[in-house]
Amino acid sequence: MVEIDFSMDNIKKCLCTHCHVQLQSQCVRDKEKILLEITMQDLDSPMMMGPDRVPGLYCSTGKAVCKDIDTSQVCRCEECPIWREYDLLDCEPMAYFCRDGKTLKR
Repeated sequence: MVEIDFSMDNIKKCLCTHCHVQLQSQCVRDKEKILLEITMQDLDSPMMMGPDRVPGLYCSTGKAVCKDIDTSQVCRCEECPIWREYDLLDCEPMAYFCRDGKTLKR
C-alpha cells in the first residue's frame, strides 16, 4: 500500500489548490487562508494542519471536506510532483482523490 505522508513538505508540493476542481470553491479559499497562516507561522503540528483544515493532499487524506468543489472540471493530478514521486499511475484511484478518496496500491 502506498503511504503518502501528510506533511508540510508534501502540502507545499501539492497542486490541489491550483486545480480547476477547487478554483470556484469558497470553502477551499477559506481553508487556503488557514494554510497560509500555518505556513507563515512555520507550524508543523498535526493539530494545526489537519486534513479538515488543509485544502489538498487528498491522495494522502481522502475525500475533500469541502462540498462545493466541482469534480466535473479537469483534474491536474498527473501534473503533481507527489503523483510522479509516488508513481500513482499504478494506484487506485489514480486521480480525483478529492472525490474518490486516498490512493491505494492496486
